[in-house]
Amino acid sequence: MRYGLIFSGGGTSIQQMVDLSVEAEQAGLDSIYLTEAWRSGFVGLAAIAAATQTVEIGPYILNAYARSVWITAMSAVDLDELSGGRLVLGVGSGNKHINEDWQGIPQERPVRKMTEYITLLKQALTTPLGETLEWEGQMHRMTWPPAVAPVRSAIPVYLAALYPQMTAVAGRVADGLALGALLSANYVRDELKPRFVEAATGAGRDPDQLGVYLAPFVSVDENREAARQAARKAICHLYSPLPHPYYDHVLREQGFAKAADACAKHVPEGRIEHATEAITDEVLDTVTIAGTLAECRAALSRFEGIVDQTLMVNVGYGGASEDDLLRAFRALIELGST
Repeated sequence: MRYGLIFSGGGTSIQQMVDLSVEAEQAGLDSIYLTEAWRSGFVGLAAIAAATQTVEIGPYILNAYARSVWITAMSAVDLDELSGGRLVLGVGSGNKHINEDWQGIPQERPVRKMTEYITLLKQALTTPLGETLEWEGQMHRMTWPPAVAPVRSAIPVYLAALYPQMTAVAGRVADGLALGALLSANYVRDELKPRFVEAATGAGRDPDQLGVYLAPFVSVDENREAARQAARKAICHLYSPLPHPYYDHVLREQGFAKAADACAKHVPEGRIEHATEAITDEVLDTVTIAGTLAECRAALSRFEGIVDQTLMVNVGYGGASEDDLLRAFRALIELGST
């Protein structure tokens, strides 16, 4: 299993992300990813690509409702050129709150949307110079003559998915499945991965040629309780200002409705301490990686043979000081390098 870092908030400057990425590469980590929520999915990656040599890079996850296939394809070709062929694209449908409240874009027919988006994007990334891509579906159409030759014959495209229909779309048309946080090794092994593999096989594809990435919350501190309390607060952060539908769903699916109810009730009202009381050790041990370096190393090992790469999410976002946030990132680098 490979290890990478994921930058997921606004608590670090682009220069700090670049510096940490260089440190991570020198320490032997395999990848650097950047979410598209509080920052652009591409701009910071361009700076990281220019400063590094070997690490895989990519957005985790681009919002397909916010970016046309045309814009995504051109941006991807440019970033793959800048990085020397190190790009992996993570794409997803986002959620209703982000699409409709933040952007004013109706989240219509997400399963059909992503089926067409991934299919068309992969064709746009592989259409040779001198040819014109002509494609029409129910939600997308495109007539486009590419003007820049890609540095690779194909750029991998991973689809963010959780629910059965979208996981099946990933298996049928994407190059891999991109999973988020709060997922146990058992849940990925027994529920999510089988759906992905079944869909790929049904589409005549070889699942062994596809990948599965995971982005878990990881909190490392030699002060064990400090690490675990930080992980509790990170779970709470997913319920502010409103419960995130993805994470609320996975907590309930894995048997932690009591914790989900407490977070949904107390966090929007600012009663974080009441919510954290409901996040038991069992919840933490199941859906996060939290504790000392040795404990986190052992917990990550549970995903060996289940996922291909773990992109470690720093739980320090959302109130941590700059020094604490940077210290937490360096702890993740140490964890991923051992």
